[in-house]
Amino acid sequence: MKKTKLTLTTLVLLLSMTTLIAEPVSNNYSSVPEPVNGMEYLEENTIYPDFQRELGNDGYVVLNFHVDAVGEVSNIVVTRSSGTTFDQAAITAVQNTDWNPAMQNGIAVPVTFELPFEFHSK
Repeated sequence: MKKTKLTLTTLVLLLSMTTLIAEPVSNNYSSVPEPVNGMEYLEENTIYPDFQRELGNDGYVVLNFHVDAVGEVSNIVVTRSSGTTFDQAAITAVQNTDWNPAMQNGIAVPVTFELPFEFHSK
């Protein structure tokens, strides 16, 4: 009985930690970084890897990257991936796009930004 109670308590503590870790970080930005011509432009200029399209493979990539106060992108890191060909397509799209910086109280500010990419073959 004590073993079950201890295990249940441990499970409750682990679930609580997960919930705390998963909560979004609040910020005071009035706008987040965005492509100069909008997200639709970025989507239209993201090239689906031919090899993956021919195989009918879907993919998902999440990139974290820094956008400085003038809109320059740096420190691109893949945080979630369906494969390197999808990674490269997402990275290339971000690098080949001009960005507007995040704004806070009317002032451009540098931020680290997370952007998901979904690739669907159909």
